[in-house]
Amino acid sequence: MRKDPQRFMLFRGQDCLVPAQAAGQLQSMAELADSAAASGAHFPNFPEISPGSVSWPAGAIPLSLFSAKPDGYSYSVFVFQGVVYGAVLLKDDDAHFAEAASFGAFVPFPVRQLGLSFSSHFGRFVLLARAHAQWAAVSRFCGACGAPLVDANGNEDVREPLDDHAYGTRFCPRCKRLFFPRMSPVVIVLVRKGKEILLEHNVRFPGNRHSLVAGFVEIGETLEEAAAREIREEAGIEVKNLRYVRSQPWPFPDSLMLGFVADWAGGEAHPDGKEIDHLDWYTADNLPELPMKGSIARWIIDTFMAGGFSDF
Repeated sequence: MRKDPQRFMLFRGQDCLVPAQAAGQLQSMAELADSAAASGAHFPNFPEISPGSVSWPAGAIPLSLFSAKPDGYSYSVFVFQGVVYGAVLLKDDDAHFAEAASFGAFVPFPVRQLGLSFSSHFGRFVLLARAHAQWAAVSRFCGACGAPLVDANGNEDVREPLDDHAYGTRFCPRCKRLFFPRMSPVVIVLVRKGKEILLEHNVRFPGNRHSLVAGFVEIGETLEEAAAREIREEAGIEVKNLRYVRSQPWPFPDSLMLGFVADWAGGEAHPDGKEIDHLDWYTADNLPELPMKGSIARWIIDTFMAGGFSDF
């Protein structure tokens, strides 16, 4: 049976549009969470944020806004804690949606802050919603015949049986193709040389922020081949003893981050001069600005600096 959204999550760029009445509480809690993360403190009773506080009732969004017209929108449906949500990614320069809807005042709140500053339960909800919003924005039309796509769930014309949890699946009424939410694998690697690790500054990073070597997996590559290639291209070195450690979904735009640790095997590290403008070997006592707490890059770095990964 088709499930219609009960509530909507709205995004614009890398911001979540939250109800104005919730913004103050969110900002206060974000500051507390960031302070706790920076100092290593733990709040055992850190309050849980309700997904309902950052979402909007479906009745406030006119269905006429969702169409195959050039100025129309699409939403992707998902279920969280028994509530059906529709996720929408608005255009950066478009006030039409807000003017046509009646959801009231809103405040743009960075998704990264919502996703990483709060509990993993709430953070996962926000990142999941942002991923569905991105998918809705790029799956409006069939890539094979150009016809407008529709929600596949509960559609009587879909011949292939779908799992009850196949949320976001799109269907082409003309050529009958199914399109499942896209996910792009990205390898991210901590390269170690004794007590030193390789950190690099991407030209898109703010300030002096440095992170691990990372890049998209190309067609036909294994994860291991992609990791070795990215390290070779960005830093000019070879590695050995590549080991997988953990993963993290990251909806900017649709990545699955796959974390690895590797040992330096040879070569003189130097930036490629294109994506990377600076890199160096760092120890725990001379680290540059690091990625945000909660990101897989920061987790891998912190784990290594705390003595982790010593068994491989």
